[in-house]
Amino acid sequence: MTAFPCSRCGKCCMSLGRHIRVIKTTSPRSFLISVGVTRETLPVQLVPSLVSLYSQKEPPAWETGWCPFLRREAGGLFSCTIYPFRPRICRGFRCMTMRILDRSGHEAGRVKGRSSLVSDDPRLVELWDDAVAPLAGLPQKEFVSRCREILASHGFEVDMFDE
Repeated sequence: MTAFPCSRCGKCCMSLGRHIRVIKTTSPRSFLISVGVTRETLPVQLVPSLVSLYSQKEPPAWETGWCPFLRREAGGLFSCTIYPFRPRICRGFRCMTMRILDRSGHEAGRVKGRSSLVSDDPRLVELWDDAVAPLAGLPQKEFVSRCREILASHGFEVDMFDE
């Protein structure tokens, strides 16, 4: 398995403002937060090098509805200002579960969950729809094994991301 390569697009955190709330500020760099989805309450701290970024609370650095700790940097990338202390729900999130590579090692598609393929390769899309997506109900290990088998027989390689 491969470590998940976050592109820092920020999409995963842009709607979390309704789920992650600051309950109390315990110091200028420490907060008590609640996570509505998991019903957790936990202390978090700002990453020292991101304190000044966190203090930017207006567009384009921050927008209403975003996680209160998400910030857009000047270069357009996004940063979690509490990353080492982020809630469990954030730690486990993956916007994709696997990447599919063609014979030359280039990304031909990405898979979200088990059956949602995003690809511009018509051959891969047809193969996925006909032979792989119908297997989504199998147990995880069996699904991954069969998926690898089918795609390999057509010249593709599966790169799974660790959880």
